[in-house]
Amino acid sequence: MRTLKNFVAGGLLATLALFSVACSAADSTPSGDFQLGRDYTEVPSPQKPADPKRITVEEFFWYGCPHCFALEPTVEAWLKTKPADVDFIRVPNTLGRPEGEVHARAFYIAQTLGILDKTHKPLFAAIHEQHQQMASLEAIRELYVAVAGIKPADFDGIAASFVVDSGMRRGEALARTYVIRSVPILIVGGTYAVPGSPTAAKTVDFLIDKIRKSRK
Repeated sequence: MRTLKNFVAGGLLATLALFSVACSAADSTPSGDFQLGRDYTEVPSPQKPADPKRITVEEFFWYGCPHCFALEPTVEAWLKTKPADVDFIRVPNTLGRPEGEVHARAFYIAQTLGILDKTHKPLFAAIHEQHQQMASLEAIRELYVAVAGIKPADFDGIAASFVVDSGMRRGEALARTYVIRSVPILIVGGTYAVPGSPTAAKTVDFLIDKIRKSRK
């Protein structure tokens, strides 16, 4: 995970700001044995569901974070078995960094243009596999033109639009509400925070079931 205070370029994060144990400690969690404070925490300001019959899972991430990149296969695998009553939402987080703002804007540009499914993995790969910084909108534009076939003018026309700016403001406001200080973090039902780790999907499924039962 990456934190605003402990970020070291190219390095690995040694501690998780929201949890008292390292992510590796969760690897030994037996199936069905999940503990508050060890495997997940409660967010400071729980959010009420817009629809009590639906459960949201929000992933806060940053394209520049190697831990977020490493979590992608776990997320993709979980999405294939995601329960029908669960809505998955990705929320890019800037971590207060200039390149973080560029990457968050890149996400909302792709989402607005309807090409996120074509750009999400390639942007991660460009940064972590091809070792490109992708720290400017010009670099993002070039990538999107190549992988999604959009016109440069379409990218430029939406890059500073009200829709994209609004998305960024909402994402940052939500991160402040949940007190997100590190990524990747998964927020389940607007109530519980799960650190991104290889066992995160099991914890998320446990919490989804917990929330379902609490709403009955």
